[in-house]
Amino acid sequence: MASVKAMLGDAVAKLFFHEWTITAAREVSPHFRRIELTGENLREAHGAGDKVQVMIPGTGPRTYTPFAPDPGRGAVSLLVYLHGEEPGAQWGRAAAAGERVRVFGPRGSLPFSTLAPAVVLFGDETSFAAARALRELRGPEAPLAFVFEVTHADEAEAVLAELERRAADAGAARAGPLAGGRARAADRAGPPRRRRSGAVRARQNRSRPCARRSRPAPRRTPGKR
Repeated sequence: MASVKAMLGDAVAKLFFHEWTITAAREVSPHFRRIELTGENLREAHGAGDKVQVMIPGTGPRTYTPFAPDPGRGAVSLLVYLHGEEPGAQWGRAAAAGERVRVFGPRGSLPFSTLAPAVVLFGDETSFAAARALRELRGPEAPLAFVFEVTHADEAEAVLAELERRAADAGAARAGPLAGGRARAADRAGPPRRRRSGAVRARQNRSRPCARRSRPAPRRTPGKR
């Protein structure tokens, strides 16, 4: 049963959120889906690094960084990380073309346009879309570097390469490589090992599960409290 907070959130969404339509949803990898949406307010100019909040019925909003804007069509894309069974991941798995969603934004979040010329972006799987948006803003020759801590390094590099290919297929002249230069995947259990070339330093952390893990309860000594 939906909580009172969630029901109030749904009511607010109907008053203040825009209605967008999912035009395409596809699996990029086992843990990522790319969802394209269209909406009338997307025909207006928005800044790289802006955020949108998708209202998930019965749960509340989840925040994403849009990329690949197409003002002519009024379209953007979202990259959803399928992180365990949390509400955003469940929505991402079930999202299908033709569905309508309520969205707040885009509105200011990451001030990419005010950053110094040289930027190093640190993040995790949820930062891939922000990296793509920054590269779209700065262009292929900008001095940018990306460092991600990820659970699956091979999958992460494949997803970033896919984002790059799609940009080229769409003719996004301003988009540059997310996978160019030296890359290294390091496992905390051992020394760094060489990878193929790529702009991403993906640090693999096998000890971190995809879903959040609660802290184990403290062990009690018999006879003590």
